[in-house]
Amino acid sequence: MGFWNQPLDKDPLQDNEPDVTSHDRLRGISRAAQLTLLVLLVSVTVTAISILATGERNWVFAMGLSVLIPLLIMPAVIYPVSCINASLQRHNQHLRQLARHDHLTGLYNRPYMLNMLERELALSSRHDYAVSVILIDLQNNRDIIDHFGRHASDKAMQMLAREVRAQIRESDLFGRFEGAQFILVLPHTSLRDALRISNNLRERLAQQQVQGNDLSITLRACCGVASTETSSRALQSLLNDADYALYSARNHHDT
Repeated sequence: MGFWNQPLDKDPLQDNEPDVTSHDRLRGISRAAQLTLLVLLVSVTVTAISILATGERNWVFAMGLSVLIPLLIMPAVIYPVSCINASLQRHNQHLRQLARHDHLTGLYNRPYMLNMLERELALSSRHDYAVSVILIDLQNNRDIIDHFGRHASDKAMQMLAREVRAQIRESDLFGRFEGAQFILVLPHTSLRDALRISNNLRERLAQQQVQGNDLSITLRACCGVASTETSSRALQSLLNDADYALYSARNHHDT
């Protein structure tokens, strides 16, 4: 959660100076050594061929220069460039991660999840398998905020994310949809199995508590389940069915 703890007045996207770390320097040394060795081999090979072709008698001096010049010039030129390049690659990777991950929970964010769900639906249509979707809502998030504040709400959502992620398969896609609502995409999963999974998740989450001010609140989650077995394979239609199921589950728990 290092990104979440950064000062709000510092925007990493506006930082034009590359932050070169010790890891970047190690990568720079490795890259400089590799390129220096390559240039050294080329230099020695070309010099040796020239000596053989011209019959140069002072071949020791020529070979010495072919070794000495790359060793003196190449590291000094390549090392700083390699360090900066390693730093930029790391920075770009971080930006790509920010573009698809939610900064609070570390889960995939809504745009990425919608994109991956649309891709999964297209694959399921082509290969004829079921895809199920579970919308998970932290129903008592408002109570947590009212009693303990938003920091406790953040901890509750992080707790929910950890618990769900620990229960799902590697092939499943899990992300934060909006606010205290999450989405779980289950490829190759029937509606019956998705309903069983949602019940297990609700029971699992009901065992977790948020502590604060000598009080505790148990996590209370609602789930809305939809599947391509009973819904359209169109993205919006499937999400609408899951949202309606979530709405029905909320009303059921409120009564």
